[in-house]
Amino acid sequence: MRALRFSKPKTPGFGIGSAYYLTVLSSTPVLPPIGALVSPAGANGAVPGFGAPLMAGVGKESLGQPMERGAYAVATKDRKTVLKMRVLSKEEGLFDSEAFAMSSLAKGASPELIARIRATWTLAQFNFESHDPMVYSSLDFLLDLVQRLAMLTEGVIADPIARRYRLPVDLLQPVRMDPRIDARDHVDIVLRSKPDGIYAHSLGMQKFALPELELAGLLEEDAVSAKKMLYAICQNTLLGDLAKSGDQFGSSRLPLEAREGGFDHTLWSGIPVLELLPPTTSTAHDALASWEIELAKAQI
Repeated sequence: MRALRFSKPKTPGFGIGSAYYLTVLSSTPVLPPIGALVSPAGANGAVPGFGAPLMAGVGKESLGQPMERGAYAVATKDRKTVLKMRVLSKEEGLFDSEAFAMSSLAKGASPELIARIRATWTLAQFNFESHDPMVYSSLDFLLDLVQRLAMLTEGVIADPIARRYRLPVDLLQPVRMDPRIDARDHVDIVLRSKPDGIYAHSLGMQKFALPELELAGLLEEDAVSAKKMLYAICQNTLLGDLAKSGDQFGSSRLPLEAREGGFDHTLWSGIPVLELLPPTTSTAHDALASWEIELAKAQI
């Protein structure tokens, strides 16, 4: 008799790490009821799903009352995804809105975003307790929730891992690179000036226990191409084509090769990183320029 075989649930090759969380900074003194955030029928703009307080002695009557300090459970209708939402004051969360407004993170931010952050009353932090093995629907659920709460509370969505703050209208890409996921919703590409040129790297792949990416030695004129390259690799990775050491990307003539990186321990301590290296006789600028030429020819 042939033994029974049980297949593992299909996944894209990665999951959602425990490090992934988002926080809504609310600028209204009174929060909405949890029923306005999430409800089984998704009534009046609420996200379809279930929500309930986790505080002792709090009953169902609280579903129609403003949310207060404490913990709440939020789940999708199929219960494959469960999030814990912790509501606390900005003082309890040690959030200094004025310090943020004066920091480099606020550089280039809109006056509306800075005004909302300065007016922060409460924080609502969302963490994954469980998620769908296919990942994508769970990520959409999180994004829908934080966007909804930020809209209800004139708030801002803080993404500490990607080190960015967004208004709810700016949270999601208007057109996704793929219906399942858009890397730009979860990952940021950062450019830094260093003595040997511009240094580009991703921030956000660690949310999925995947390596971040880095590309060094760039010219100022390479900034757009570098961002495009790194986002393309992140996107392919999040669609299941996981990047690994030894993989080659970009131009067929001058490919960039992924190798173990992350040697800047002040930035990457304990975080896996893949560095994209050009051929030994070329530069990162040459490799990106060659890739752009091939892309242009492919579009003709």
